[in-house]
Amino acid sequence: MNSGTVKSTNSDLSKWTTISTQLVKSEGKRESEWIEWSILDSIWHGLYSSYFLLYKCQPEAEMDNVLPIDRLTGSLGKALEHFYPFAGRLIKPEKDKVARLYCNNAGAPFTHKRFDGVVSDLMDVEQFEPNELISGLSDVHPAAEVFDASGVPTLIIQVTDFKCGTRCLSTSWSHTVADGFSGTHFLTSWAQIARGEPISLLPVHNRSLLMPRKSSRVLAGGPCRFYKNIIKEYRVQLAVPEGGAGYRTFKMSRSRMNELKAEALRDSQVGTLSTVHCVSAHLWRLITEKRGHAPHEITRFLTLVNCRSRLKDFPAGYFGNCIANTISAVTVGELLSNSLGHAATIIHNTIKELSDDVIRDSVDWLSLNKFQWIFIRDDLFRPGDFSSNIHTVLGSWQHRFPFYELDFGGGRPSLAGRNGFRTGVHSTGMFFALPTSSEGDVSISLFAEKYVLDRLEDEL
Repeated sequence: MNSGTVKSTNSDLSKWTTISTQLVKSEGKRESEWIEWSILDSIWHGLYSSYFLLYKCQPEAEMDNVLPIDRLTGSLGKALEHFYPFAGRLIKPEKDKVARLYCNNAGAPFTHKRFDGVVSDLMDVEQFEPNELISGLSDVHPAAEVFDASGVPTLIIQVTDFKCGTRCLSTSWSHTVADGFSGTHFLTSWAQIARGEPISLLPVHNRSLLMPRKSSRVLAGGPCRFYKNIIKEYRVQLAVPEGGAGYRTFKMSRSRMNELKAEALRDSQVGTLSTVHCVSAHLWRLITEKRGHAPHEITRFLTLVNCRSRLKDFPAGYFGNCIANTISAVTVGELLSNSLGHAATIIHNTIKELSDDVIRDSVDWLSLNKFQWIFIRDDLFRPGDFSSNIHTVLGSWQHRFPFYELDFGGGRPSLAGRNGFRTGVHSTGMFFALPTSSEGDVSISLFAEKYVLDRLEDEL
């Protein structure tokens, strides 16, 4: 298993040829408009979400039969009519100001490239490490400071052809504009249009649904159970880890996850636990053990949760950010001396508390403290950097994202992956769980301190 340290992506640029570059605009006619962020958008400033899809197109002459460029660009223009923020620009008017979203139909950059080599020359599909050369980000540089009216794209697309007959479709979007659920909603709709089908779920562009309440019971400096410790802890504990950090990707089969779930349920005090709770608890305990903390120290597990189904009368097609962080906290001694079921129950109970009222309280509290929060994002975090919070493990479960259903008219992808660690801030102890081509299995990419990865060598 590869646990290399974080380093710049190197590749022979002479092997790259740009075939075409264009701006794909929405086919619809709309008046240009500024869209105001909700506070759940604002906390993601500067971050981009990037994913890639590999389509096998043997032989090379038949590439356009599987993923035709004309069909991609034509259907993209139709998709942007519905998902028009992705044709807009992030504009930062001056230094120390937050970028704003201008829906002006400037268009999404679409680049078609050729790499003079096979896929394995550029990436290890079993131990993939982020590579911005296939993402389009290396050309557009969306994280750069922008102080003029041109702004930076909210969506960037690159198609890369390989000599082995594989075509890679990479999409990168501003996390401030859309979370993973909205991003994959867009991808699903784009693929449906490419196949000549109607969109199954129309997006809802109404960010006022997540604006703070006019009369809030949450005080400006008061506690909010899911966010109250974030500012204090991140100011003190974030630092680049000694010895560096690295990645490890491993597959977890459905049968192995079922074993962990059965083990957790034997010792749980609640009637039901999800697979996510049980596998998260397993990784929380394993990473905490390898970090070697003292029993009295506090360890935390953060879970990113989609809140759309937890808010009353909230549209499933809401386009934007509607995710919250839940925080489970115990001493290291309690976590490691008790069973897997105990840890899974802690995570279960924390997520269960995430009700409509708690989410609304969180929105109110974050809004009242927004200048302090944004200061933290801009002052301590730099896109592309990494930091270490050695008392925290963070899990992002994206195993239900429909990557392997993205058929643009010529077949489904053979491989899908996240290409995002270098496209935003990431903290050690963070993992992403994605689906695989084998139904029920997941691929887990862990970013952690190198010494932790070394100690985990044969236990993942």
